[in-house]
Amino acid sequence: MQTRPTNLRKSALGLTYLTMALVVAQFLVGCATSRDGSTTTSPSATAVGFWQDRINQALSDPGLTTFERSVLSDDVITDAEYREAQARFISCMADRGWTVIVDANNQYTVSATAGGPGTGSSVDPGNDNSQCSMGTLNYIEPIYLGMKNNPRGLTPGQQMRACYDSHNVADGKGMSDDEFQAMLDDPMYHPSSPDALVCYYDPTGALGITAEQAAQADANKSSQPAVTVTAPSTPSGK
Repeated sequence: MQTRPTNLRKSALGLTYLTMALVVAQFLVGCATSRDGSTTTSPSATAVGFWQDRINQALSDPGLTTFERSVLSDDVITDAEYREAQARFISCMADRGWTVIVDANNQYTVSATAGGPGTGSSVDPGNDNSQCSMGTLNYIEPIYLGMKNNPRGLTPGQQMRACYDSHNVADGKGMSDDEFQAMLDDPMYHPSSPDALVCYYDPTGALGITAEQAAQADANKSSQPAVTVTAPSTPSGK
């Protein structure tokens, strides 16, 4: 039996009752303005660059359902297709004894239906959430929302660098792409300024995270002392 990858799913479904999702590519729907100034108002999302790669990865999954394949195969996800994927997920959760409410920012509130979960996992919707997202939202939602908010198909690292550059953040100046990504991935790295913090946790501005919220998220990230990484002072030898 094939086990389907779930690493693409970084949107609001985690288990949860979502308060604030702090992921690099978390997204708003509809007319979105990014922190680097790009906008999109299209009633559909079309794949380029980074997102084309993600669609190709999804299409290579032998466990992809007919519905998912029909949505992804033309490299365009329409608003109607996304809403159908949401409706299928909500219906699946309802069959398992959970009520799902989706807000205007596509964040999900999950609660037990009166009488308790039907075939749910005790009082924890996590397993049912994972099962119901397969074949409905697992691939479609993060790709759709990502293409809406990041129509140029930038990688998360490129989005972060664009945000840093537009806010004159010194962190990572002069670094190669690989060095910059390594800085971001380093658990000891803490952004050096309020603007840097907001860029780190919300590079496109889609979440509307404030400097205070970003600072709190960073404080929770690690109890280690802050370390700011800048460009190497000596040539790399390349």
